Amino acid sequence: MNGSNLTTGKDAPDEPVSGDEVAAENHASDGGPGWMPAIMAATLIFGMVIFVTCSFTTWLLFQKRSEFAVKTLRGTYLPSIEQSLLEPEDKERTLALLEEFTQELERGKYEDWQAGGVMTRMIRLPVLQWGDLAAVEAFTKSHADSFDEAAQRQFSRLRWTAEINKATGIDFDHVLDPVIQYDDSLRGQHLVEPLQIEAVKDVVKRCKEVADRFEVEDKRFDDVWIDQIVNRQIKAGLELGSI
Repeated sequence: MNGSNLTTGKDAPDEPVSGDEVAAENHASDGGPGWMPAIMAATLIFGMVIFVTCSFTTWLLFQKRSEFAVKTLRGTYLPSIEQSLLEPEDKERTLALLEEFTQELERGKYEDWQAGGVMTRMIRLPVLQWGDLAAVEAFTKSHADSFDEAAQRQFSRLRWTAEINKATGIDFDHVLDPVIQYDDSLRGQHLVEPLQIEAVKDVVKRCKEVADRFEVEDKRFDDVWIDQIVNRQIKAGLELGSI
């Protein structure tokens, strides 16, 4: 072989590329930040607007608790009690207490925190359910061949849970669910007619379950009155506010 140059089979090295060309090529390939910063900024601004709006609405409602309490009492709560199955004397006394409170609210006697406190407590109380429970208990007494004294004891124990401020209207709704039918009335439900023995037995069972959950002694409790419970909770709401 002679001393002439021979190819090695490899391509000749590329010419060096300048830094500016590399930067330009990278910028062209990644397309820049695009719309992402704008979207993030818009999302942040929108969130701030929602927060301010919700805060203002909450503040406005907070400042108008007395007004809303009167509207709720006049528009829904008092009429529902009037249509309830409470015993006439219980109904009269309960309505008198709430009517007095409503009139005092209308005269501006109480502050907003007091109005909110009382209404929070009223919503928790099983006032409307009290009459339904009495009607179901009366059914057990009129069907003594199917229910013994133990059934009345469970009704008594359940009422005591409200007396000691343990059970709420939600608990009573759970107990009464087997004998409740939902409708489009002001209250939204009514007691099924006629009552059925098996459904009422389920109610008695649920009374016991709720009373046991709140560790109520297994005995009969007398002299438990819904108007007295309402009266205590109104006073507590005026003195202490919400629970």
